[in-house]
Amino acid sequence: MNGNSTPHASAHGAANQAGSFFFPMKPALDYASQVAHLRERGLVIEDAADAASWLSDTNYYRLRGYWITLERDGRFIPGTTLGDIRGIYRLDQELRLWLWHAIGPIEIKARTSLAYHLARACGPLAHRESGLFSDGRAHARSMSGYEKEMARAERGNVPCVTHNLRKYGDLPVWAAVEIMSMGTMSQLYGNLSGRASYPDGTTVSQAVSKDFDIKPYLLKSWLRHLTYVRNLCGHHSRIYNRSMTTRATMLRKDSRHEGLKAWATIVVIMRMYQRAWPGRWADMADSLTRIIDSHPDVDLKPMGFPDDWRNVLRP
Repeated sequence: MNGNSTPHASAHGAANQAGSFFFPMKPALDYASQVAHLRERGLVIEDAADAASWLSDTNYYRLRGYWITLERDGRFIPGTTLGDIRGIYRLDQELRLWLWHAIGPIEIKARTSLAYHLARACGPLAHRESGLFSDGRAHARSMSGYEKEMARAERGNVPCVTHNLRKYGDLPVWAAVEIMSMGTMSQLYGNLSGRASYPDGTTVSQAVSKDFDIKPYLLKSWLRHLTYVRNLCGHHSRIYNRSMTTRATMLRKDSRHEGLKAWATIVVIMRMYQRAWPGRWADMADSLTRIIDSHPDVDLKPMGFPDDWRNVLRP
């Protein structure tokens, strides 16, 4: 007899392991039927063929997240049009690209600074030395992810990987950071202990944060948060009206901007640019403002924007 006698739900579903029952799944609708369903729920759609074409490009269920703010009790607010949803979707798409480009230099600088200080203070293979990190288990998890990243890079014949593996049998940290995910790099930085330090007592954590002109606890929080946001952007996930699962610690002067919406992320990016590349933020702020101004009918409140957001971006 099978030692596990707990009933399992089949693919078609009757019961779960707790003994309760699932509802039968809804049947799949063709695009024309999806358009009809939206109209039944009160959405104004002037061109059904155009709506069906957009659904075929974008996916009904994906768009569902963009019209949540436009419905009440399962129906669209009277007068809501397909164009209203498109406006939100396009703003979100452009904002994701802005965030992706804004986070890129931060990620590269963090990789560079971590590798530079860790190698100079503790040696070329310091990233592998668990004794330099506060949590050994967390370090082991980071290394497990890193090994997978390195194996993938080796299979892809990434030159810096194949060269170092053939010559040294391993990657020095300055090469290792080039194949680490931002998540792995961020985890390593956040897990550094005081044992990772220069002879004068300056810790690697302090040295890296000094390159960004912020405190180590802030850099740890900000890199963790931006890793999450970067991954959302990389997977084309919705930013509009999303509550982030990681909260960024804010500067004291920015306490009113704290929250789980995209605005807090933008404030963090602004502060990092103002410290690391002060001459570049004005152009970044201008490009973000142009994106927002090109969609004047989209409500910014679901992203946490304050009424004076323009003044915040250009102090």
